[in-house]
Amino acid sequence: MTRTIRFIVLATLLTSLVGVAPAAAGWTFEEFLNPQGDRGIGITLAPSNATGVELAFGCESDRWRQVAILPDGEKPLRLASDGGVSIGFAPGKFTPDGKWKVRKAGENRAYFAPAPTPFMGRLYAEEKRDPASVLYVKLRPAKKGPIVLEFPLAGLRDALAKHLWKRCKLDVYFGAPE
Repeated sequence: MTRTIRFIVLATLLTSLVGVAPAAAGWTFEEFLNPQGDRGIGITLAPSNATGVELAFGCESDRWRQVAILPDGEKPLRLASDGGVSIGFAPGKFTPDGKWKVRKAGENRAYFAPAPTPFMGRLYAEEKRDPASVLYVKLRPAKKGPIVLEFPLAGLRDALAKHLWKRCKLDVYFGAPE
């Protein structure tokens, strides 16, 4: 799947990708345009144990913020239509299944966190507590049993501070970056 299609999903039908650059650790910084021509920015991270999917944070100034699990690559992971997601910070210890918003882009689906800003704050705090933290995400691909994706959070605070903090106005929610 092209980066353009992934960001169509991320901004609810974005139209074009402007630039991609390494951020911190495994995080990648990306810029895009939405259908109205407004610029958005984001960072993405592939799981350490799978391909075809990534975790993304994005914003368009202070107008919206999103946290999403997006299909990615030439063989994107096909996500189930139910949006069931459990998360945890230790192997095998997950929250009860939550329902994430499901959006379609062509034949693929993406999952969007129901409360993206608090979710981003939780990941930020976890990586601050332990830079070696891993976000475990349990979900169900289409026509398969559940899988667990592992997203190492190392570098998240640096990537947010460098690329998103001012432009996404995260200081309003979290204060100065640490």
